[in-house]
Amino acid sequence: MKMICALAALLLFGPAMAPARTVNIEYILDASGSMLELMGDENKIEIAKQTLIDLIDRLPSGASEVNLNVGLRVYGHSTRGGDDPDIRCRDTVLEVPIAGIDVPALKAEISGIRARGWTPIAYSLEQAKNDFPTGDENDNIIILISDGKETCGGDPCAVAAELHKSGIKLKIHVVGFDIKAEEREQLECIAEAAGGNYYGADSAAELSRALGEAQEQVLKEESTSVRIQVAGPGKLRFDPADWVVGPPYRYRLESVADGKVAASGSSSLEDVMLSPGTYRLIWDQTEHSVGDTVLAEEIEIRPGQTTTLALNTGIHLVPASWIKEAPRRWYLKDPASDRIVLWASGTWDALLVRPGIYELWYDQWEHDSGDVLLNSRIEITEGKVTEFDVNTGVTIVPSDPEARAPYRWVLTDPESGKQLLWVSGRWGPCPVAPGRYSLSLRQTQHGHSLTELIPSFPVKIGQLVEIGL
Repeated sequence: MKMICALAALLLFGPAMAPARTVNIEYILDASGSMLELMGDENKIEIAKQTLIDLIDRLPSGASEVNLNVGLRVYGHSTRGGDDPDIRCRDTVLEVPIAGIDVPALKAEISGIRARGWTPIAYSLEQAKNDFPTGDENDNIIILISDGKETCGGDPCAVAAELHKSGIKLKIHVVGFDIKAEEREQLECIAEAAGGNYYGADSAAELSRALGEAQEQVLKEESTSVRIQVAGPGKLRFDPADWVVGPPYRYRLESVADGKVAASGSSSLEDVMLSPGTYRLIWDQTEHSVGDTVLAEEIEIRPGQTTTLALNTGIHLVPASWIKEAPRRWYLKDPASDRIVLWASGTWDALLVRPGIYELWYDQWEHDSGDVLLNSRIEITEGKVTEFDVNTGVTIVPSDPEARAPYRWVLTDPESGKQLLWVSGRWGPCPVAPGRYSLSLRQTQHGHSLTELIPSFPVKIGQLVEIGL
């Protein structure tokens, strides 16, 4: 809170016309085998990881005249005992580039770190030089967290001095975590040679304090004459096609990283402000007649940028003139997972859905008919509304127009005997898929059995087959 208040004061009282600058921070985390040592009941690496995650949560967000970019480099985590010493001494990886503040990516990478390697501090600093941009408008900072000194024969103090004098305008702050007396001198030398500060920490609480002070010092130093502009949220913009029937009843955006709802909306297609990250979009076009639909699995939001999502892929069922009422429901099912990806009830409206290949199922009446497979492979193409003609069906025409409809009539596959459609208490008509069927009828529920009337008959696409009784 102290840091945030300080930043707020700078925002309020900093010069309004100061030149734009960029502050780039790279955390370098020691994940060598010594970080597996216990401190109390917990490994040092776990304490460091959680402390660093907490620190990232305390980064400022907003917008002004300085861009804040944060990255992560780790050493000692990619090799294990038995690996070639030369490889172990080059074990350093830029896990998150210095571009905006990608909080989900930073947290995910930190959470997955395992300590097991050596301590190539000098080589890590040499590689870090290439992580930063050049130019007078950039203030480049390394915050190094280590629990020991170099173990690969390098001279990190000399490397730090060289980096500080190079054209990338770099400072290094060092946090020594549970450092032995004979190791502290080298880490202090790194900070002094690179124009930074050394912070000691001998417990979890002290590590949190030391890292907080190091980060706060960076932000204070680099914002004395300008207002800070951190890489704030991005925007999601909806771009609906002309056939989309207005804004949704509701939608929500879930973080792919943890499944939490990050934003939601209702009856609106206005831009949505989101923290940088990857999101899943769940869409509900109407309150009752359409269910939740996952329209996008991964939408990437970048800091300070607008991501436009085209709402232009869907399906439209077009009924034949002999269908007098909207269906009780119809739905699309993913044949691979057997999951329903879209369902609608009592509507013929064109609806949004993800591109893919699906099964189309249809149920005409709530209690008087069963689900029928209208198409086993309907392809929804990205960027267009796919029209499907519901124009193929079967109906029974009684000789007496006043005759009471049977308890049930059934269409089955003549070869397999599998039931494909049942209708109860109605003569029809009912949509079916093109194919060959047999017809059975049961006049009453208790006084009659199901009797086959027609062993086999064809139904061609676009036909309404009328069966006279």
